[in-house]
Amino acid sequence: MKFAKMVLLSTLIFFGTSFAQEEEQGQADASDRYATLEKDKSGFRETWVAPDADFSRFDKLHIWKAEFQYRDVGPARRSRSTMMSTRKTEFGISEDDRKEFERIIREAFLDEVQKARNFILVDDFDANTIIMRGAVLDIISHVPPETVGRSEIYLSSIGEATLVMELIDAGTGEVLAVVAERRHLQRSGSREISTMPTNRATIISDIRGWSRRAAKILRTELDNAMAGK
Repeated sequence: MKFAKMVLLSTLIFFGTSFAQEEEQGQADASDRYATLEKDKSGFRETWVAPDADFSRFDKLHIWKAEFQYRDVGPARRSRSTMMSTRKTEFGISEDDRKEFERIIREAFLDEVQKARNFILVDDFDANTIIMRGAVLDIISHVPPETVGRSEIYLSSIGEATLVMELIDAGTGEVLAVVAERRHLQRSGSREISTMPTNRATIISDIRGWSRRAAKILRTELDNAMAGK
């Protein structure tokens, strides 16, 4: 097995195993589930596809409940330190902020994917349905807790996360494809420090934009594949 594939499998080990626990057809471990996938190209950095996958026979998409995993960097605490007096770049995310983060991502994906031309979203599934199971893993925040004596901070990236999506044949339980990519949640899509200070409104906008860009790539790739392109 190629090294890159081993890295991908190690990232997804809990992802595939937990799905196996939820589905009677998925009792194989993660390495078995992805063993037949081959390296391919898409709008995502890591793309692995079953060699005999025929997406053109599907016309429906069912979105499985997404999983979110946060890096343990300690609890989210208010601090009297400012960005200038600490070298820390990873901060805890409060439970309320986690819920908001997850809500924004779910809504952005649903809104974007519903623009598809060659498939429809469904609540149930049949043999003509692809199940998409997504995960956002190793989530970290670069935004410090509210500081005392400092009202404005400037960040080029508000955080990082690994986005993973598994596409499954609903009729057979076979994994058709897995895509994955480590992404920065960039300010306004730029690597340069924004001239706009980071605040709650800009953070929400950045998360929504990050989600929509990823969802648009997925929707475009699936549209093309289901059209036989």
